[in-house]
This record gives sequence, structure tokens and C-alpha cells, in this order.
Amino acid sequence: MKRLLLASVGLVALGIAVPASAADLPRRGPAVAPVAVAPIYNWTGFYIGGHIGWAHSELDATLSQDFFPFTAGTNLSGGGNDSFLGGGQVGFNYQVGQFVFGVEGQFSWTDAGRDATIFIGPNSVTASTDVNWVATIAARFGVAFGNALFYGKGGIAFLDWGADVTFAGPAVQNGTVSFGNTETGWMVGVGLEYGFTPNWSAKIEYNFMQFDLGENRFGLGALNSRFDTDLNISVIKAGINYRFGGYGAPVVARY
Repeated sequence: MKRLLLASVGLVALGIAVPASAADLPRRGPAVAPVAVAPIYNWTGFYIGGHIGWAHSELDATLSQDFFPFTAGTNLSGGGNDSFLGGGQVGFNYQVGQFVFGVEGQFSWTDAGRDATIFIGPNSVTASTDVNWVATIAARFGVAFGNALFYGKGGIAFLDWGADVTFAGPAVQNGTVSFGNTETGWMVGVGLEYGFTPNWSAKIEYNFMQFDLGENRFGLGALNSRFDTDLNISVIKAGINYRFGGYGAPVVARY
């Protein structure tokens, strides 16, 4: 009888202790939703595009050898010439954090050129320069602020050009001589590119190209002379690019 009484008391005590212990446990809070980080625009990838713009050329042609009645040092420099420019570009970007590194090639058709004339009395000499196309291969370095990329570039420039030099007057050998070639120079530039969709971006860019065309020998009859010629070209252009493979897709991180 005594054992039965003790067992009953123990069961009652156990029944009281278990609910009390469960009540002391901390309650589980609501599930925490994932935190979405703002989209990060990714500039990495190959791209191709096109551009149009405006080119301004400056010719500096100096007679480096006498050609009677014109003497060495006669300069045909003057104002510039404006022309349309259009073409395409292809390149690759690689983004590390906020910095974007890349390389880009561009090719542009243009009719940039420059005419200059000087007179000695009734005698004149006129130099006419025509640029058929320009091309560049340049390294790019930029800083990205989301969809906006500010960049600079520098590299090699190529030029296909031709020139006519015409002498006229009673005291000079009359006639026209022509020369031209494909030349190499250098270029620098700056630009702003903005990604308006995951794969499409638009840009505006300024380039400066300088070409030392060297000494060009010419002859009229028994007379020979040389022109030392430089050509500078400034370009402002707007373009559009398409990046392949979804490299420009925004990335949303969740934790």
C-alpha cells in the first residue's frame, strides 16, 4: 500500500514538471526572408557595335626644299576641315570590382581632308589632302558606377590618305603631283558608356589622332622638291554596342 502511494505521488510530480519545463523553452520566431542585394551590372564580355560622328582634320604641310619661286620653310597650314565619319567597333571587357579593363578595335570611313593655298605674286601652290579611312587598336581602362562606365583609351592609329599638290603661275613649273599611302600614328580618347539593357549599351566618345606623314618627294619637269606633312584628326562620335552571351546581365545576390 505504501509503495503504491509513493508511485502515485511520483507520477503526479512528473506530470507537473514536464509542462513547466516546456513552458520555459524559448519560442521560435518567424522565418527570416532572404535579403536581396541591389543588381550589379556586369561589363565583362565580347562586344560588337557601330558608330557615327564628326571628324575635324588639321593639315600642316611645309616645303622642305626650294621649289622656285617658293623657298624651303613655306608652310601651307591653315584652318581645319569638317567631315562625316561612320564605322564599327569590336572589343572585349573584363571587370574586376569597380574597374573595367579592355581592348577595342575601330574602323571608320570618312572624307576628312584639308585644302590650303599660298601665293607668291601670281604664282600659287595648293595642297589638297583626302582621308579615305581611319582605324585604331587601343587599350581601354574604365571605372564603372553600375550601368555607367567612364573610360579612357590609348593606342595605335592607322590612316589611308592621298594628296595632290598643284603649282600654277608664270614663274613656276605648272602641274599637279600626287602621293599618298597608308600611315601609322597614335591616338588617345575618353568616353562614357551606359548599359540600358543587360546586353545593349550606348556610348559617346572623343578621340584625338596624330599622324606624321613624313617627307613626300615630288617632281615637275626637271624640278624636284619635298613636302614635310603632318595631319591631326579630332573625332566626336556616338555608338551602340551589343555584348554576347549574357555577360552584361544584372546579378542579384541573396543571403
